[in-house]
Amino acid sequence: MFENITKFFRNWKKKENRNDNNSRETAKERLHLVLMQDRANVSADFLELMKQEIIEVIKKYIDVDESAIDVRLTNKENSDGTNGAPALYANIPILNIKNEARKINNKEQEDMGNDTNKEKKEKSEKKEKVKNKETKIEEIKEEEVEEKVEQAEIIIEEVKKEEEQKENKEIENNNNSEETKVKAEIKSENN
Repeated sequence: MFENITKFFRNWKKKENRNDNNSRETAKERLHLVLMQDRANVSADFLELMKQEIIEVIKKYIDVDESAIDVRLTNKENSDGTNGAPALYANIPILNIKNEARKINNKEQEDMGNDTNKEKKEKSEKKEKVKNKETKIEEIKEEEVEEKVEQAEIIIEEVKKEEEQKENKEIENNNNSEETKVKAEIKSENN
């Protein structure tokens, strides 16, 4: 019987030590939470309200394990190792995605696919319009070049005609001067 009593007290002492450790950890976490809330100017009630609202929104789309949800404020560490701005940390275990959410997701993906097809079609049409404009511009440039070539050919023909006329006048002038010389020689012989 004495052994039973000693076992009882040993077990009770072990439980007390475990409870002390659990109490210490719980107190530590609470103190940490209070400090974080104080730094972020957020009350515990506000954090709890925010947590509940986040859970309610998430529960519309997925089934979650509410007993394992962990939502808390933490300090984000800066690159230099100092404490930065507070950050909201949420660890929400997902049990299942609801069928309605899957349907919505599928519909959104279909809509995105339709939007993508519309966008592709619009882009294709824009590319086609640009290509048509570029083709028209090229045609106009070719026409302008052809017109300029024709104008240049006309000018060249006119210049050639003028040169021929000059040559003909020179030849005629040369012929006239030779005739004049010949006549002058004949006159001088006759005299």
